[in-house]
Amino acid sequence: MAVYCTYDDLQDFLIEQYLNKIEELKPGSSVRQIENISAEIDEALLQGGFDIPDVNKSAILTRICAVMTDWRLVGEITSLMDTEAPSGNEWLPLQRLYRRAEKDLDKIREGKLNPFPSAGGDDSGIMVSAPDRIFTADKWRMF
Repeated sequence: MAVYCTYDDLQDFLIEQYLNKIEELKPGSSVRQIENISAEIDEALLQGGFDIPDVNKSAILTRICAVMTDWRLVGEITSLMDTEAPSGNEWLPLQRLYRRAEKDLDKIREGKLNPFPSAGGDDSGIMVSAPDRIFTADKWRMF
């Protein structure tokens, strides 16, 4: 199984003090959640028709794994706000990132989002062919 983020990646979306407190209250929970989310990502990749990489080289998968892990870690120690009301909801930015990560994972599962974009540009898989030209330069000279 590939692991799509590290403990350091979790700090991009959740401050270190929260992560330390979570680890203090529930030791090993971050490693467990990273492994669980990575397994979910593996399943989504297979469902979407993608190969599971030996080494993660996808910023998309790292973001999805880190955000979903952070969200679930916070959920282990506190009741999260269910509302998107801007007042009193300190988890709103993480909540929005989590919803985006879920949508992106669904798109991967459906094969609509390639988590491993190629540097060579967009290959849409469409090939155009046309018959030989009827009116060449020689043909036009007759007129």
